Amino acid sequence: MEGNKEDAIKCYRIARAAFDSGDYSKARKFANKSSRLYPTKNNSDLLNKITDVHTNRAKENKKASNGSMPDFSTLHGSSASTESKPTAPTFTAEQMNLVKRINSCKDYYDILGVSKEASEVELKKAYRKMALQLHPDKNTAPGATDAFKSVGKAFSVLNDSEKRHQYDLYGPEGLSSVRSRRRNSSSDEYENDNAEFDPQELFNMFFGGQFPNGNVRVFRRGNTYYYGRNENRRRAENHQRRHHEPQTNFGAMMQLLPLLILFIVSLMSNMLISDPVYSLKYGGEYTLHRQTRNFHVDFYVKQDFTKHYKKGSVPLRQLEETVESDYIEQLRNMCYQERVNKENLRRKGVYFGSTDMIKKAEAYPTKSCNELEKLFQRSP
Repeated sequence: MEGNKEDAIKCYRIARAAFDSGDYSKARKFANKSSRLYPTKNNSDLLNKITDVHTNRAKENKKASNGSMPDFSTLHGSSASTESKPTAPTFTAEQMNLVKRINSCKDYYDILGVSKEASEVELKKAYRKMALQLHPDKNTAPGATDAFKSVGKAFSVLNDSEKRHQYDLYGPEGLSSVRSRRRNSSSDEYENDNAEFDPQELFNMFFGGQFPNGNVRVFRRGNTYYYGRNENRRRAENHQRRHHEPQTNFGAMMQLLPLLILFIVSLMSNMLISDPVYSLKYGGEYTLHRQTRNFHVDFYVKQDFTKHYKKGSVPLRQLEETVESDYIEQLRNMCYQERVNKENLRRKGVYFGSTDMIKKAEAYPTKSCNELEKLFQRSP
């Protein structure tokens, strides 16, 4: 619920100002909203004051009804007695249980409710379902905003093949290696990667800024998110977009010409490039298992492999040497990254004076380095 604290403070200030000005109905409304977002003692005291005011008003109305003046509040129902009742929750038990489950999960796969072998299609399907159920406009249970952000964060990591690979190997800490590589490749890309994650932008990407059956738009000011229906704004944007569109078909064709040329060049390149002979991973057409004779490296080939590479032939020996070189290079790169991660964690522990972090760095797994060492130990 920490993510709702800023919005809760704003609601409390509005409720306090309404109470001071005598608008007790508005004060109760925003005080209840602040309590749902982030309960505080100040807000609880304010609710008690509002309840006392309504109770006193109800007593005064009752006394007036016993005298010469009629109790006009009964003409439309006793507003004092109605407002003094606690506001009923606007969320269901099912929504509350879902929010609690998401906020208690630490594993990204558990958050989305998918297995570690989930495909891209399954990830997108799971995200769509969870995002619609947890969006603050649909789910007002306490902690729904934090759960909504967690779902978006989990999908953004698992939908990125590089981030997902690092997460599967080392967990959340493995994602730091992805950020370090992006920092070396491009400063702008590094800034974007380290910017605060925006779950609403991800939601807009899937649903166009609105629910499939509504016109709900999501926009952001600073670090605060706002939700609302803004049909006029959408129409203005569409009008401005149409105003800047090319007025002639010739202009549109000229803009599409570079993309068309790029598409044709890419298509011709794919036609000229043949599939690789082998793969270090099982999958697709590469289902036939083989092993090199020197380092006993496992690799996979197509079913027609034996037609082109005979046993004991020179091309087969050359291919196995290429497989071993490729595998060793891959292990070296991964080993280097493991050592960098281990050293970075150790330095962080020294910098902050954390013995736990230093111990964690000492126990940091270097599987690729160990495999590389074993590989050379069993070499002939």
